[in-house]
Amino acid sequence: VNVTGIATATNVSVGSSVTAGTFHGNGAALTGIVSGILQLKQVRFTGTQDSTSSYANISGLSITMTPTNATTQMLVIMSLATYHLSSNSQIAARIQGAGGYEVGDMWSPGSGVPGNINQFILHPHNSTSAQTFTVQIKHESGSGGVNKDYNGTNNGICTLTVIEFDSGVIV
Repeated sequence: VNVTGIATATNVSVGSSVTAGTFHGNGAALTGIVSGILQLKQVRFTGTQDSTSSYANISGLSITMTPTNATTQMLVIMSLATYHLSSNSQIAARIQGAGGYEVGDMWSPGSGVPGNINQFILHPHNSTSAQTFTVQIKHESGSGGVNKDYNGTNNGICTLTVIEFDSGVIV
């Protein structure tokens, strides 16, 4: 069927594909559409925070996201600007809510040395319940924290990003 202009039809079945320059309507009843990114949230912390010997939340680095459905996946990304206040210091960090896997950096010798901790976790939540992710830090040895440069000046940024992906784009 070749049509010029707008054609209205009901119960149309197409065996393979439809080619058109423009479609009309909102497409609300379409199925099988893979959209990729469904939600994205990011929070930032630009203040300073010293570490302690036990895990503590970094101020403001927490995100709660309710999955679109149980089969989506969430990419949780942590990026921290760390500093080492003392020689032989080791800073550790983790994302609570995404497995709590610990990552860290270490510096020896000297003090006042900046570093970075980054972590990417693909979280298969298998739920429609709200998911909460929180960044925590501690020192394993020595002392340090986040967002200071070698002079001890506030000069950094820490971020937590959560991106929900349609499961159809995850290979």
